[in-house]
Amino acid sequence: MIVAQVASEMYNSAIAKKITWGSKMHYEGNKEAKGYTKSISETEQLVRANLSKDARTLDITAGYIKEYGAKDISKFEFLKDLTSLNMGTNLIGHQGVKFLAQSKVLVNLTSLNLFYNQIGNEGVKYIAVSDNLLSLQNLNLTDNDITDEGAVFLAKFLPLFTNLTRLDIRYNKIKEQGKEALCTAQEKTNLKHLLLDKVEGFQVKA
Repeated sequence: MIVAQVASEMYNSAIAKKITWGSKMHYEGNKEAKGYTKSISETEQLVRANLSKDARTLDITAGYIKEYGAKDISKFEFLKDLTSLNMGTNLIGHQGVKFLAQSKVLVNLTSLNLFYNQIGNEGVKYIAVSDNLLSLQNLNLTDNDITDEGAVFLAKFLPLFTNLTRLDIRYNKIKEQGKEALCTAQEKTNLKHLLLDKVEGFQVKA
C-alpha cells in the first residue's frame, strides 16, 4: 500500500513538471530549454527538416532555437520565399525578435506566430517599427509577458500594418490602458480579429 502511494506521488510529481498549453510543451529536464544553444548547422538542419516543399511554410514549434537561432534564420537565403513562420516556444527573447524584424530575407511573411517566446515589451517594439513585416496578415504574440507599455506602443503603429487582419495578443499582462489603445487603433486599421483576453477578448470589426 505504501509502495503504491509512493509510486503514485512520484508519477504526479513527474506530471507536474510537464507544462502544456496548446501546442506548447516544455519539460524541466529539456537541456535546450535550460540553456543549451544550437549551432548554426543544427539550426539549419532543424529548419530544412521542417520547411515545406515549396519553401513557403516553416513550423519549428518548441525548437528552442533561442536568440542566436533566430539570428541564423534571419540570414538564411533559402528562406526568401517564406510566407508563414511558426516559431512558438523557442525562447528567442526580444533580441531574437530584433533579428527577425530587421531581416532582409523574411520580407514576404504574411503569417508570424511567436507565442511563448519571452519577447516582452522590447520585442513588441521591434515588430511595431519594422518596415520588413508590413506584409503580415496574421500575427500571434500570445503569452509573451507584454504589458500596457508594449500594447500602447504597438497600437501607435498598427495603422501602418495595412495588410494585418488578425492579431492574437492573449495571455499577456495587458490591462485596461493597453486594451483600450489597441481597440481604438483597430478602428483605424483593416484589423478584423483582435484577440485580447482568454475568453471574452475576441473583438471582431464588422
